[in-house]
Amino acid sequence: MLQDKVYWRLVLSLAIPIALQNLLSSSLAIIDNLMIGRLGDIAVGAIGVSAQVAQLINISLFGITSGGTIFAAQYWGKKDYEGIRRTYGLVMICCSVISVIAAILISTFPTVVLGFYTNSQAIIAEGAKYLRIAAFSYIGIAVNLGFCTILRSTEKVKLPVISNLISVLVNVVFNSLLIFGLLGFPKMGIRGAAIATVIASLVNPLFIFFVSFAKRYVLRSSFKQMFAFPKGFVGKFFTVSLPVFFNEAMWALGVAGVNMVYGRMGESNIAALTITKTVENLAFVLMIGLCNACAVMIGKNIGKEDSDTAYTYAKRFPLLVPSLCLIIGGSIILFRSPILSLFSLSAEARNAAMILLLVFGMEMPLRNIPYISIV
Repeated sequence: MLQDKVYWRLVLSLAIPIALQNLLSSSLAIIDNLMIGRLGDIAVGAIGVSAQVAQLINISLFGITSGGTIFAAQYWGKKDYEGIRRTYGLVMICCSVISVIAAILISTFPTVVLGFYTNSQAIIAEGAKYLRIAAFSYIGIAVNLGFCTILRSTEKVKLPVISNLISVLVNVVFNSLLIFGLLGFPKMGIRGAAIATVIASLVNPLFIFFVSFAKRYVLRSSFKQMFAFPKGFVGKFFTVSLPVFFNEAMWALGVAGVNMVYGRMGESNIAALTITKTVENLAFVLMIGLCNACAVMIGKNIGKEDSDTAYTYAKRFPLLVPSLCLIIGGSIILFRSPILSLFSLSAEARNAAMILLLVFGMEMPLRNIPYISIV
């Protein structure tokens, strides 16, 4: 494995841009936390609990888009562009339906949803202000996820990085203007952060679509190409996707259960969990890059009917991922104190976050073995 230059060139050319894209996506949460952190533990907790709601939806969407990756990567290996376009159409239908339903329900009943995660009335009240607006960002995020799934599977990985960078910059600018009321804008606090999140979530897919249209990428497809499904295609797609979807749904319920426990342990613990989840998401971006690279590389070779190479890659990634996790987890343990110094936390919240990051750093190698195995 160490001497296979072709393997490493493929891994790095796919994993690094995908990791950068997810790093930029995760930085949106960090930016919100850093800026909202000046408003105190209640505001940080409200943003954190709201992010847990979004995480539940994102994990569920992962199951659907995983099916899209499987099909699109294999069609890419075969150079079957009609198959890629059909996969693109079905992925977009699923992502759009899930996100629109979620946005409507959560924006209409934010206090009910937040009540599952915490019994702190102060956090529920503040979080509802955020979630009533920010819930509509799920639509842009889901559409963007669908676009990126197809682009990654066809090895077009640079465009999502550029679009996410632009989205982050837009988020920073509008956060500054709307949270703190700079340059004559109204000082809106947590509502301002929500509006900035929605704007940034829409900029991302719009930029990807217009660039893809100009460059004639596969995203530039007609409705007939996207939605003319041959007999048996939809059933085959869901036969592959639904097991992953239910797997991710069970994982999402487990994560939600843990978050609900912390949500009943007071504002300081909720704030500590919020910051810990932010650091976790940052640490996880390289794993997302590697696991997506794994899916594309194996899927492409299956499509080319090169099963020997596919099996070789399938043996290497489950060794590579836990090894890197040992390094990343150890680094988090060593540097968790300076990491937490970046955030405005009470002493109680900081002490809790120190313990949570210690545990996370220790269990990170084990956590990612199931992830790479599923991929």
